[in-house]
Amino acid sequence: MALFEVRFIKTVCDDRGQKHRACEAAFSIEAPSLTDAVGRAEADFCRERHVHDWTIFADAVEFRAPAALERARAS
Repeated sequence: MALFEVRFIKTVCDDRGQKHRACEAAFSIEAPSLTDAVGRAEADFCRERHVHDWTIFADAVEFRAPAALERARAS
């Protein structure tokens, strides 16, 4: 299985109206595929926040696949 890094992102505005991206949660998920990793991360996020829909707290999901993680660790 591969290790995927999955982050849940919320876009928020500051007092000047500038948009910023805030990480609401991050998970390292071991899964056979990206689809499985994102599904498991969504379930974990909802379980932690006691909600049925992760989009209540986040606007987007970002992820890094195994090859990208290895490149980031090597540099």
